[in-house]
Amino acid sequence: MAADGAVARHLQHQLPGPQVGRDVSRPPAIPLRLTNTAPGKPIKPGTELRILAVGDSITYGFLSDQNGGDGNGYRLRVRQYLSKDKVVYAGTETSPTGNMTDGYFAAWNGKTIQYIADHVGPSLEQRPNIILLHAGTNDMNPNSAISTEGHDPVAASERLGSLIDKMTTACPDAVVLVAMIIGTCNAEQSPQTKVFQSLVPKVVAPRVQAGKHVLAVDFSTFGLGNLRDCIHPTNQGYQLVGYYWYDFIAQIPQDWITAPVGKDPKREESSSWRLRANASRLGVLGLSFVLMHA
Repeated sequence: MAADGAVARHLQHQLPGPQVGRDVSRPPAIPLRLTNTAPGKPIKPGTELRILAVGDSITYGFLSDQNGGDGNGYRLRVRQYLSKDKVVYAGTETSPTGNMTDGYFAAWNGKTIQYIADHVGPSLEQRPNIILLHAGTNDMNPNSAISTEGHDPVAASERLGSLIDKMTTACPDAVVLVAMIIGTCNAEQSPQTKVFQSLVPKVVAPRVQAGKHVLAVDFSTFGLGNLRDCIHPTNQGYQLVGYYWYDFIAQIPQDWITAPVGKDPKREESSSWRLRANASRLGVLGLSFVLMHA
């Protein structure tokens, strides 16, 4: 698709120069679509971006350590694109495979929107001012061992709305970017995924009308050739996901972004990091078992 071609040029460091004349003071159209923002655009000078990445294995970065990958999923790439801004990652979860010094997030391999909603609370207490939400992939899985609340896209969209409300209640100053999730080449999962994608802007719209700083962002143009197993991105695909998120962040109205509330998250000592990393590794192994035996 054209969007993927533009991002491919970006990954080769050949994107066109920064856009000019775009008004970022007004709420943009829903959903946000890729605009080919050049890397390094200052988002809001002098304001820290405390970013919380929320979701499932795609947010976690599952398989991003394979074939020479860095294990950081898309998160390191987002930081690199935001080179003119101070970025602090919020979240309580970590990955044993990544090499970021602050590789925190709130994502769980193989889990649904409801599970995420039930476990994201401690991360929201860190008061991010930007939340990147990509959730619903597992809700669309026809395997009931994974889609534990069922794989009906309408019901899943209602759960997504409840999760968004939890976020805006806990972090009323944050901007929540809600993904129209990446598609799939799995023939049994693709139909309901497409319906779910189409419902996300409808979930977001009334919340925007109510004054919430929530925006739907369109990942439906993400080419399926960037997936290694019809679900998870390839290493280059994860870099592409990072560019999408960066481009969407660059479209947030500047007056929506305010300084994060409170101090940056206090991080534990390295021994505690290792314990969490081991627990995360067990989660990866468990998901691998489910995928192999689905």
